Amino acid sequence: MNVIFHTTTAISVAVLLTDTKRIEQSTTSSNVIWTSILAFTVGLISHGALDYIPHCYPINSKLDAIVGLIIILTTTWLTNKRYRIIIALSFLGSIFPDLIDLSPAIINQQLGLNLPTFEKVFPWHLHNYSGSIYNDNCNNSTLNHILLLLTIVIICWCRRTDIKAIITKD
Repeated sequence: MNVIFHTTTAISVAVLLTDTKRIEQSTTSSNVIWTSILAFTVGLISHGALDYIPHCYPINSKLDAIVGLIIILTTTWLTNKRYRIIIALSFLGSIFPDLIDLSPAIINQQLGLNLPTFEKVFPWHLHNYSGSIYNDNCNNSTLNHILLLLTIVIICWCRRTDIKAIITKD
């Protein structure tokens, strides 16, 4: 899947897992720490699920990387300091497999470097377990992308009170 889909999923993961009322009422940071760890873990699992389902790549890879980075930076910047670690670890978990398995080869290709590349660590990046579609029939992929975006919108709509608390500056 494109980075944009992983990063938008990370936003919904963080929003879904963050109980702003409980965190605001707590006098310790343990709720934030546990939610952050959970957000990283669920982000990692969501990455695997998204890469496993059949998908094409509807967005140019350079544009995808730039927009994905803008989403990460803007969202993190807009986030209330209290919730920033949750958002950051959700983003990290959602793109971590690509950073480990794919980024050295992509950097080598784009910048002409010779960074070392290794065997894939995450199974969904192996050809046998990847849902990547390499022919021109992307109908299932388009449906999967639409369903993913619809799910993200529904999660964010249902948790809009938490979103407001997460992005409200101190």
